[in-house]
Amino acid sequence: MVAAQAGPKREVFEQLARVLPEGSKVSYRLYEKGLRIILDGSSLFELPSGFEEYLRVQPEPPVNNTVVFLKKR
Repeated sequence: MVAAQAGPKREVFEQLARVLPEGSKVSYRLYEKGLRIILDGSSLFELPSGFEEYLRVQPEPPVNNTVVFLKKR
């Protein structure tokens, strides 16, 4: 799992795209609600090609992070 505060996310996922075999699954957390989305600009980024999202779990209080599940193409 890649943390919501991991940075720079784009570089993290580019490296994962290079080293993970096809079919590998990875998840990451991000902030989509509240002040954190304003304070944490790295939450909004485009995934590098090679990954596809297959599940997104929205948070329920007191949790603030959305969890996104990806699969390497």
